[in-house]
Amino acid sequence: MAQQLLAELASADVAVIFPESRVRDGLDLMRQRGISCLVVEEAGRPVGIITERSILWAAAHREATFPDRPVRELMSAPVITVSVDTNLAEACTLLTRNRLRHLVMVDAEGRTRGVITQSNLVECLGEGSLYAAKSVTEIMTREVVTAPGNISAREAVERMAASSISCLVVVRDDRPAGIITERDVVRLLLDDSQLGDLRLYDIMSCPVVCAEEDQPVFEAAMLMKKHRVRRVVVVNADRKVLGLVTQSDLVKGLASPYVRTLESALDEKDAALKLVGKSLLQKTIFLDNLLRCAEMGIVAVDASWRITYCNPEAETIFAVRAEALAGRDLREVHVQYGVDLATFGQALQDVTPTCSHDFTFKLNPAGVIRHYVARVSGIYDKEDLPDGYVLMVRDDTERLLAEEHLERLTRNLETLVVDRTRDLANQTRELEQANRRLRGQDEIKSAFLSSVSHELRTPLTSLLGFAKLISRDFGRHFAPLAAGDHTLTQKASRIEDNLQVLAHEGERLARLLNDFLDLSRIESGRMHWRDRAVSLAEVIEKTVSAAAGLFASRPEVDLETRLPEVSPVVMADPDRLEQVLVNLIGNAAKFTAVGSVTVRLGESEHGLARVSVTDTGPGVAAEDREIIFDKFRQVRRDPEGSAPAKGTGLGLAICREIVTHYGGSIWVEPAPGRGASFVFELPTAGLASAAPPPRPNGSEEQEHPLVLVVDDDPAVSAFLLQFLEGEGYRVASAHDGASALSAAAKLRPHVITMDMAMPGMNGREAIGALRRDPVLAAIPILVITGHEDAVPAEADAVLPKPLRPETLLAAIKGLLERSRTGMSGFPGGD
Repeated sequence: MAQQLLAELASADVAVIFPESRVRDGLDLMRQRGISCLVVEEAGRPVGIITERSILWAAAHREATFPDRPVRELMSAPVITVSVDTNLAEACTLLTRNRLRHLVMVDAEGRTRGVITQSNLVECLGEGSLYAAKSVTEIMTREVVTAPGNISAREAVERMAASSISCLVVVRDDRPAGIITERDVVRLLLDDSQLGDLRLYDIMSCPVVCAEEDQPVFEAAMLMKKHRVRRVVVVNADRKVLGLVTQSDLVKGLASPYVRTLESALDEKDAALKLVGKSLLQKTIFLDNLLRCAEMGIVAVDASWRITYCNPEAETIFAVRAEALAGRDLREVHVQYGVDLATFGQALQDVTPTCSHDFTFKLNPAGVIRHYVARVSGIYDKEDLPDGYVLMVRDDTERLLAEEHLERLTRNLETLVVDRTRDLANQTRELEQANRRLRGQDEIKSAFLSSVSHELRTPLTSLLGFAKLISRDFGRHFAPLAAGDHTLTQKASRIEDNLQVLAHEGERLARLLNDFLDLSRIESGRMHWRDRAVSLAEVIEKTVSAAAGLFASRPEVDLETRLPEVSPVVMADPDRLEQVLVNLIGNAAKFTAVGSVTVRLGESEHGLARVSVTDTGPGVAAEDREIIFDKFRQVRRDPEGSAPAKGTGLGLAICREIVTHYGGSIWVEPAPGRGASFVFELPTAGLASAAPPPRPNGSEEQEHPLVLVVDDDPAVSAFLLQFLEGEGYRVASAHDGASALSAAAKLRPHVITMDMAMPGMNGREAIGALRRDPVLAAIPILVITGHEDAVPAEADAVLPKPLRPETLLAAIKGLLERSRTGMSGFPGGD
C-alpha cells in the first residue's frame, strides 16, 4: 500500500483562490468546506498556499484589518509540489523532512491536480501501520503549550503564533479542560477580526479527546478518526497532561521501517472487511423498513412488466393489497384503471438512465377527489440496459388546497395593499401640503422674529443706555449736591437704587430676548458660527473675569478656576463658548448659598477637552439630570423644594444645542460631597500655551479717539453720543448709509459703529462701500444691530441690541488696539 501513487488518492476538487482575492474570502471558503488550506493559483499553476498556520500568524502579528488585505500578502511561497506519480511512502518522507502538513500535486505541465494532507496519509495507510509502536509516549510531543481558560482569545493566538504550534491546551490544575486549534481561530476571525473580548473558556472545544500514557499508537489514531480531530492529549493516571500526539507524529511513525513489515497484516485485515461487507442481510432489512415507513407509494416492476414490490402507502393509495398485485402484468393493471396503453408506452419511452417521467393523476376514493404526483424511473444494470421500473406516488391534495388558500389570501392581500397604498398616497399628499404650510409659517415666524427682535432691541437699547447714563451723571453731578441734607441724600440714594433696578430689569429682559432668539436661530439653522482655533483656557479666564461681578457682593461664595499649563484648542466660535460658560456659572452662582463654584479644564480619557463647573449647592435629583436640558424645563434645586423656579428654562437648552453643534456632549453629575457638576466635552484641534497673549502697549493709545455713530434711531444715537462723550471719546453721528460715507470721508474716524436696518442706503451697503474705498477700507467697523442674521462678513465686530455699556467700551477699545497693532498708520481724526 505504501507504493500506491498519489494520483489514485488525491481529489481533483482542489480549493483554489487568486492572489488578489481578499483573505476574508479565503477564510469563508475554508470554513464552508472544512479544509485546512487553499492553493493560490495564477493561470492554473500554484504560486503559493494559505494554511491555518499562516492565518494564525497573521491574526497575531498583523493589524485587525488583515482579512481585507489581498491573499498575496499572506500566502507562503514558493510552494513545495510533488508529481502525480509520487507514491505514498515518498510523500510521507517529504512531509516529515520538510515539517509540512500539505503537499500540492501537479502534472507534467505544472498545473494543480490535487492536495495531499497528513490526514490523507494516515487514512490511506491505516492504523495497522502503527502496530509496531508500543505506546503513545514513544511518539508524543512532550513540550505542550498550555494556558488557563481566563486569558483572552487574542493572547492565546499570540502564544500559538509565537510557539508555532497548531493548538493550545486549556488546563485547570494541570488537567485538560479544553483545547483551541488553528481551525477555531479561522472560524473566530470570520465572525470578528478583532477577536473581541472573548476568553478561552468562551471559545475552547471540550471535552478534550485524551489517550492514556500506556495506550497503543494505533488506538490513538482510531480516536482521531472517530472524533474527527487531528490531535489527542496524552494524560497519566491522574489525568494530568504529559504530552500531545498529532497527525505529524503519526506520519513520522508511518515513515518508519515498520510500514513494510505490517503491510501484509493490513492486507489481510482489508480482505476480512470486504468479506464482511458482502453481507446484504442487514442492508435488505434496513431498506425494507425504509420503504415501509416512506410517506409515498412505491411500486416496482421487473423487465417483463411483472409487479415485484408494493409498499403499504401504495396499497392505501390504490386501495389494493400488495398480495393482489404481486406478479401481475403492469399493463393489465393500467387497462383496469382505464389508462390508454399508447399513453402508457409513450411515458415509458421518455424514461432514460438520466431522465425520469413525471405526471399527475386523480382518484376518487369514497367520493372525495384526491390529487397525486407520480414519477417513473428506470432500473438499469452495469451496461445501462433496462432491468425494471419503479413508480413513486405522493398525495398532493393538501399542497394544492394550501396553494388555493394562499392564492386567495394573496388576492385579498393585494387588494388590501392597493387600498393601503391609495390611503398612504393620500396621506403623503396631505403631509406634503402640511409641510408646505409649515414651511410657509416658519418663514413667516422667522421674518416676524427678525422684525420683533429689531423693534424690541432698539428701544430696549435706548432704555438701558439712558438708565445707565442718567445713573452715571446723577452720581457724578447731582448726588454730591445733596451732601449735608439728610432728606435729599435719602431721595438721591432712592433715585440711584431705582435707576439700578431699571437697568437690572432691562438687562434681564435683554437676556430673555437673546436666549429666545438664539435658540430659535440654532434650531432653524440660521445661527452664524464664527469658528476659529480657540484656547479654552483663554475663554474660561475671560468668562470668569466677566462673571466675577456675580460674586463680588457674596463673600461667602468663592469663584475658582483649575487650568492646566497647556490648554486644549478647539475649533469653535469663542462667543458661543463664553455663552455656555456664562450660563453654567450663572446657574451655579444662583443655587450656591455658601461654599464655592469651581471651573476646571482638563482632558477626558478619550482625548476630548473637558470643562466642568462644580458648585456646592443642593445638587440635582437623579430623575431630573436628563430633563434639565430640555427647553422651558425648570427644576427645583433647593433642598426643601420651597424656592420658586427662576428664569425661562432656556439657558441649559441653549448650552446643549451649542455643545452638540460642535460634536460634543453635555451632562450633569453629582459633585463629590455636595452639589452638582455640569460637564461638557468637545473635540480638540491641538494644544496651546495657557498663558494669555501679550497685550499692546497702552501708552501708544491716543487720548481722545474719534467714533462715528451711524444709526437712524434718534434715541439710540443720542444715547451713544452722550455715553461715549462721557467716557472721553470724540463722537460724530450720521443717520443713514449715505451720510455715513460722507462723514467718514471728511472726518476719518478711528472707529465706526453701524446700524444695519436704515432707510435709503442700509448698513450692509454702507459697509461694502467703505471696504471698497482704499482710503476708508482700514477703519474698524462695529455693527450694533437687532438683526444679527443680516451682518456682513466685512464687519470687524458685532454687538446685539440692547447694548451693555461695559461691553460696548470693551469692543471699541479692542478694535482700537487691534487697528493700532495691525496697521502702520491709523486713520486721521483731527
